[in-house]
Amino acid sequence: MSPETDDRPARSRLLASPRGPRVKRRGFLGATAGTLATAACGPSTPPPPAIAFVGPDPERSHHLREGTWREGPVHETIHTDVAIVGGGVAGSAAAWRLRRAGLADLHLFELEDEVGGTARGGELPRSRHPLGAHYLPTPPPDCPALERLLTDLGVILGRDAHGRPEYAPSAIAAAPLERHFGRGRWYEGLYPAAGETAEEAAQWARWHAHLRALDGRRGGDGKPLFAIPVARSSAELRHLDAVSFAQHLDELELRSERLRWALDYACRDDYGCTLAQTSAFAGLHHFLARGLEETRGGFLLTWPEGNARLVRGMLERADLGARLHRGAAVVAVDPHAGELRVHCPGDGRRLRVHARSILWAAPRFVLGRLLVGPDPLPVGALTYAPWLVASVEVRNAPRGVGARLAWDNVPLAGSSLGYVVATHGETADERQPGAVLTYYEPLCGDGPAELAAQRQRLLAGDRSHWADHVISALAAMHPGIASEISEVAITRWGHAMIRPVPGLLFGENLALASAPIGRLRPCAADVAGLPLFEEAFYKGSRAALAALADLGRAAPDALADEIFI
Repeated sequence: MSPETDDRPARSRLLASPRGPRVKRRGFLGATAGTLATAACGPSTPPPPAIAFVGPDPERSHHLREGTWREGPVHETIHTDVAIVGGGVAGSAAAWRLRRAGLADLHLFELEDEVGGTARGGELPRSRHPLGAHYLPTPPPDCPALERLLTDLGVILGRDAHGRPEYAPSAIAAAPLERHFGRGRWYEGLYPAAGETAEEAAQWARWHAHLRALDGRRGGDGKPLFAIPVARSSAELRHLDAVSFAQHLDELELRSERLRWALDYACRDDYGCTLAQTSAFAGLHHFLARGLEETRGGFLLTWPEGNARLVRGMLERADLGARLHRGAAVVAVDPHAGELRVHCPGDGRRLRVHARSILWAAPRFVLGRLLVGPDPLPVGALTYAPWLVASVEVRNAPRGVGARLAWDNVPLAGSSLGYVVATHGETADERQPGAVLTYYEPLCGDGPAELAAQRQRLLAGDRSHWADHVISALAAMHPGIASEISEVAITRWGHAMIRPVPGLLFGENLALASAPIGRLRPCAADVAGLPLFEEAFYKGSRAALAALADLGRAAPDALADEIFI
């Protein structure tokens, strides 16, 4: 799980190789699910796990929706050049970029008590862990601004004799990277090749040939067919955004269940959507925007707490001090006057903020509920995937028949994407008993009504219900694991990531979502249409440079031209 935020909360990797895909991301026990989490303790029975909800507080979102915090006396008035709303990847990138340009007069307001958005991290006794997005592919060569960030954060240490970035070894995901579970055992990789027929193998080869034919190509307008950020992509194949990925595969006569499982997995993991719910352009973008693995190389960058490490690094370098307002709910926005009303639920204080420029790095759908005046974006124009994420501390690392424990461990059956091992990158000197496993499950739906039902289901279940759910899913892969679990930290993301459904990426609604309103610029990953870290980073960076231009200040380096599209 992007991501996103992308941005996700978790994102997938399904990069083609000559034989089979290297896919990123991610028996029933005799006991019932309830028994798994609440078994009585005996002399030889370990105590039941400690269970907690962590992450975003649904009550704060409900207060914003209902408008209960909107009215009240103002305790303080703040005047600033730039106000950033949202402390996720986009908001943190904007703050980092503005501070690099020398702008000190900015304030950032984050609804939650912790920053990070869907790239937040948490900590259990054994290890830190992600609450959402957990890795970043090394950027392709045409993303120098992102390389500049990684250099600033100490992830890129220098360059080799050919000018290629050299990455900190501790940030590179360690092998083995992935395995999948089916028919009672584990297999290396994530493509279920065992037992495939000649026709299934031929369909995989045809799919791979289709990707190779598109890889690295430019359209008649001179732009790459698929690019990061997505807005840089050529117009040549944008018509594929109007059809679903499933339809595109039908047109290619690719109907192998194995192949479709792998591609559906990639869509669910990257976008929280099934094949039928994902635009064909978005599906192909997943494979081709960074280039095929066999042609570009590259690594996966990850940390125990996932992409929270990157957000923390950006905000540390922004050095906002008291100008970073955690637990600060923006309850009203007048974009033409450049005014925000802010309520701080922790101490009840209320702020009035006057800003020359407002960067809206929070989810775009929230803005429509807070605007003074009409929102040009129709209600419900953007849809978001809910996600369940849970980090589970175990006393002994899981094993299993077949391929050994990998960073990413995925079942063929069920609705979950499996789990990543937050402690996988530990060196021999750092290794301790046990592990922390982070479980990911998108709650997919075909339309607003189904998504609303999934969201209601997510928020209605109590801690024991979701702990039982997660433990049952893990037990299907690892019988007996229930007795090994000591802690379960559950995160519920009601609107985790934008869904790139057919017609979104290059349609009117996304253009309306990203358009400035008065002094306000939307800049979260959702207004890019793809829930990826890179999209959020570029949107936040671009908005920061636009704010500098509004203030009559020039960016002091050549990256300004690279960021603007």
